[in-house]
Amino acid sequence: MTVRKLGGATIEKVEEICGAGFKPARMFPKFNQEAFDAQKSWMVPDHVEPGSDRLVGSVHTWIVKTPRHTILIDTCLGNHKQRTNPGWRNLDTPFLNRLKACGCPAESVDFVMCTHLHVDHVGWNTQLVDGRWVPTFPNARYLFGKREYAHWESERGRQGDGKVNDGSFDDSVLPIVEAGKAVMIDSDHQPDPLLTIKDYPGHTPGSIAINLKDGGRQACFSGDIMHHPIQVYHPDWSSQFCTDQEMSARSRRQLLEDCVESSALLCPAHFPGANAGTIKRQGEAFRIDWDDAK
Repeated sequence: MTVRKLGGATIEKVEEICGAGFKPARMFPKFNQEAFDAQKSWMVPDHVEPGSDRLVGSVHTWIVKTPRHTILIDTCLGNHKQRTNPGWRNLDTPFLNRLKACGCPAESVDFVMCTHLHVDHVGWNTQLVDGRWVPTFPNARYLFGKREYAHWESERGRQGDGKVNDGSFDDSVLPIVEAGKAVMIDSDHQPDPLLTIKDYPGHTPGSIAINLKDGGRQACFSGDIMHHPIQVYHPDWSSQFCTDQEMSARSRRQLLEDCVESSALLCPAHFPGANAGTIKRQGEAFRIDWDDAK
């Protein structure tokens, strides 16, 4: 993997899994085939599977190293977790070894930051040890958005069956709280001098983006505010997984406008291949100029 430098900080993507998933008509309720086809040539094969048109997605974490801290942004799916999706069930990947190979052993992590608390963003918060889910990163504080955590805690109380977010709230979030390692944060929280947080609700009630800025340059870690690069060109296409379709679309457009204004490198949670880029205006929408590092 390529290490991107931003001022005195570095950014590195570590992938857990990657592959083709949903067809776009299933993923996006507002899908339009003609609009999709107009962009398809550049999306194949990194972002769209040849022949099937299935959307290709990556599940990865971002390692951010500043002069003061080592931070993980989103922690993927995790090993040995019993999920409904067969491709996510009972994984056994060398993810921790991949982190270590990037100079990020588990004990070196200072902060784990989750853009939201969906199943594929919290999994490596914990690992199975002697039949118990325990924090994977023993020296880290785990930063959860207050509004996001409160929503899923309420959902768990309402459902009463421990199956919130496909069981991930119980096996990947609550053990962190019970271990005393969770910090509930608002958007004014600043864990490092180079990091800021901004609210972009809609995908989930408490979705956030995490901004890194140094030396006049900025990167934006946007989680699932967008899942696929077609949404850069069609920001009104919210995914079927968005809690509030219209709010998600508004937040996505605001995120893209913010990235244009700041010239930020957009670093989403699920873009494979050329997985980050700079956003430019294009008519009433936007385009992405890819950063070639993979």
